[in-house]
Amino acid sequence: MFFRARQGERFEREHAQRFAVAADGVLVGAETIKLLQSSGRAALLIHGFNDTPQSMAYLADMLHSHGWSVLVPRLPGHGVGLSHMARDARAAAWRAEVSTAYAELREKHDTVVVCGQSMGGALAVLLAASHPEIPAVALLAPYIGMPLWIQLQIVLAWLMHPFGLYRTGRGGERSLHDPDAKAKALGPGVVTAPTMTALRSIALAARNLLPLVRVPTLYLQSREDNRISVETATRAFGALGGTNNSQQWLTGCGHIISADYCRADVASQVVRWFARHAEMPLTNTSASTTPASARDAG
Repeated sequence: MFFRARQGERFEREHAQRFAVAADGVLVGAETIKLLQSSGRAALLIHGFNDTPQSMAYLADMLHSHGWSVLVPRLPGHGVGLSHMARDARAAAWRAEVSTAYAELREKHDTVVVCGQSMGGALAVLLAASHPEIPAVALLAPYIGMPLWIQLQIVLAWLMHPFGLYRTGRGGERSLHDPDAKAKALGPGVVTAPTMTALRSIALAARNLLPLVRVPTLYLQSREDNRISVETATRAFGALGGTNNSQQWLTGCGHIISADYCRADVASQVVRWFARHAEMPLTNTSASTTPASARDAG
């Protein structure tokens, strides 16, 4: 259809003007993060929906400076041009990427912990439910379940799908309070009916599997989160199956807490949680205790 094609071209052109793209088609700065250490312990970090590993860079650097190997895979359909997003951003592909990354780390490390943010938190729940050997999990504002009004938006997106592939996402400008972090963010702010449906699939599956997660779990959430209410987060935390869990509340930041004003507090709590449950001394292996991404962010 003519109008659908024109709408798609406009969105893709505007996206290409906003972001630099490397030769492999990945946005500059959105690449998979892999940081190595010789401790035998590794952390798998999982970014959120419509985001990239860049949002987890501060936490990755902090964990690395405390002796952890760190892997932050770029989920399929993320950190790429919109046409690739529309084609590749699917729930099965995300779950497969996380499972492959975890298996890769397990092959080379004695201990592997897992941390996920937003939809990445839901993916971490799915992984932990089937891998009880994981010693500890950290959930950063996990997107577990989906409000009815968002599900109604998905229905509307499907109704409009024949007339336009892309839709401008809502509320993303409030997910980061820090203007510097907001300026560096690489999320497109664009969704499609299939990608939102994939998000729904992951979020609802994670909600159903919460009782099966008996891994010690740290649950961090901002009281000013624009995506997830305090009531929803409290209910999700209470549904976790284990008994060795901790829910901590943050203030002064939005939904993407690993990159926002509260990122230092988030990183500190995650480092301590993982060290405690992996029986790893809290020793810094670098000359500076400030991660490189923190220095870049000012």
